[in-house]
Formats: sequence, C-alpha cells, structure tokens
Amino acid sequence: MIGDVLLLNDMITLDDIKSNPAIVDDLDWPFDFSLERADDDTDWIHLKPNHSFTIVAGDGTGGVFIAYGQGAPESLPILYATSEGQAGKVASNLSEWLALLMAIPYWRDLLKFSGNGDLEEMRKTVPFMESEYATDFDDVPAARERIMNELPVPAVADPVQILHTNVHSTDCTVVADDGCAYETLFNSFKSADNPNWR
Repeated sequence: MIGDVLLLNDMITLDDIKSNPAIVDDLDWPFDFSLERADDDTDWIHLKPNHSFTIVAGDGTGGVFIAYGQGAPESLPILYATSEGQAGKVASNLSEWLALLMAIPYWRDLLKFSGNGDLEEMRKTVPFMESEYATDFDDVPAARERIMNELPVPAVADPVQILHTNVHSTDCTVVADDGCAYETLFNSFKSADNPNWR
C-alpha cells in the first residue's frame, strides 16, 4: 500500500514490465510512459545535487522519467524533466508512479492547473479532466484493467495529494547547459482560466 513502506520484493521492477510486451504497449499508449523512449543519450542531464541516475522512460513530448540515487532503479525516486525546462519529483519509486499513472493519467494537467502548487486547485481540475478523458481517451479503462491484472500496482487513496506532496518535496532537479536550474513542474494556471471549464 502507498503510505506504508513497500518491501523491495513487493515492488514492480522494470523487468516485470519489459517481460510483457502488451503491458509495455499499454503504458506507452494511452499512458504516455514509454520504456522504448528511454534515451541512451544522457550527456545533457546534469542533476543538482549530483546523483547517479537511470532514465527509465520517456514520453511523446520529449520529457524523461529519471530514477535517481543509489540502488535498483525501481526502488529510487522518480524525477520527471520536460523538454521545456521544468523538472520535479513525481514519485517515491516506480510502483508508486505506476499507481499514480493508473489513477490520474492526466497528472500533467493537474500540475499545469495548480495555481502554483495549490492542492485545492489541483482537486478542482480533476472532474474536468475525468470528463475529458472519458470522451477523448476511451481506451484508458481497458488499458488500465490489463495493466492492473498483470502487475501488482498498489492502491492509492488520494493520488492527487501524493503527486502534490512529491512535487513539493522535490530534492533534485536538472541543470541546463547555461547553469540555470529547471523550474518547478507546478504552473500558475487555475481551472477557472480554462474557458471550457466554466
């Protein structure tokens, strides 16, 4: 369970995922967590503070998911770095990330419409995104069911809170070539700023 300590042998490993091509495909689409997009070119990644790291996946926007620290990649916190200069911790480990991904596949929108990291603003966005995903991403429920049937994805009582806490507790970021640290994943928009959500 998320919130309790996950034993190492309870964790979902990258090998668990890679051993099932159908699950790899489902995570790639519609969840946009692509193990095949894990870039071998890591020269551009400079973490602050300096940590060992592994790129575990990428997405369709050019973003990457980075497991950082010492140990097996699936046991390490996951940093998400966009192609536009934002970065932040999104999960404590791979199992937690998969749990969040299954619960709130629209997590990027929650961060975008967070009013600079306000939990209640993120919660306001949820019903709008649930509605949009039901209409525009009708392949999510079936893909989620297949993944949940094949992998021991832990239960999450409050995924929005977990995501919010993780990003606020970011303890590592990416530094650009010019020496500037990447900005936070939280954006300043609020749900009321979207005219389609009024």
